[in-house]
Amino acid sequence: SGQKSIDPVVFFKLCLVGYLENIISDRQLIQHSSMRLDILYFLGYDIDEELPWHSTISRTRQLYPESVFEQVFTKVLGMCVEKGMVSGHTRAMDSAPVKANASTDSLELKVPKADLGAHLEKIRHISSMDKKSPIRKSKVNKAPRSQQEIAASSKELQEISSRNRRWQLDQDQRPGAGNKGSKYTSNKTHYSPTDPDARISVKPGKARKLNYLSQLSVDTAHHV
Repeated sequence: SGQKSIDPVVFFKLCLVGYLENIISDRQLIQHSSMRLDILYFLGYDIDEELPWHSTISRTRQLYPESVFEQVFTKVLGMCVEKGMVSGHTRAMDSAPVKANASTDSLELKVPKADLGAHLEKIRHISSMDKKSPIRKSKVNKAPRSQQEIAASSKELQEISSRNRRWQLDQDQRPGAGNKGSKYTSNKTHYSPTDPDARISVKPGKARKLNYLSQLSVDTAHHV
C-alpha cells in the first residue's frame, strides 16, 4: 500500500547526483533530476517515467547501514583507479564546515559521571534573554551516554567557568545579544541531543552554530 521500492543502483546514483549538485534535500533532488536530461540518462529513466518518491529515498538511506555506503565508495574508487583516473601521486586535502540540521536552542549541558541534578543549575550561566523564556528541550535524546558526560579536565572546566562568568556580565551589551545563537557554548560542556554528530563551531564576528566538519581528499590527476 506504500510507495514503490527503489532499485539500489538508482538510489546510490541519486546519492551521487545530490553530492555532485550540492543538493541536501531529497525533495529538491527529485525535482532537480526530473528536469535534467543528462541526469535522467545517468539514472536510466525515460522522459515520461516518474522518478522515485522523495520520502522513499529518505527511508532507504536510513535502512542501509554505514558499511554499505563504505563498500559502494570503495567500489567506485576502485573503478576510477582501473580507468586510470587516480594516479596516487599527489593529493589535495581541505576541510570545511557543513551546516547541521539541528538547533542551538536544544543544546544540553554535559554532566559529571555522578549525574548530580544540582550540578546543572550550578554551572548554567544564562543571560536575561534566557531568563524570560525557558530553554528549549528536545523530544528525544539521541546522544550516547559517553557524549552526555563531561570529559574535560578540571583545569579546562575552570577556564570555561571563568569565561562563562565574563560572558554573562557583558552578554546583554554585546551586538546581537538578542540572537538565539548568542549564548556562550562549548563542545567540552554542551552537546546536541537531536544530532550527536554535530559540533559547535564559530567564525569571527558570527554566532556559534552546529556544524559537521567535512574533509575532502582530491587526487590532482583528474580531480577525483
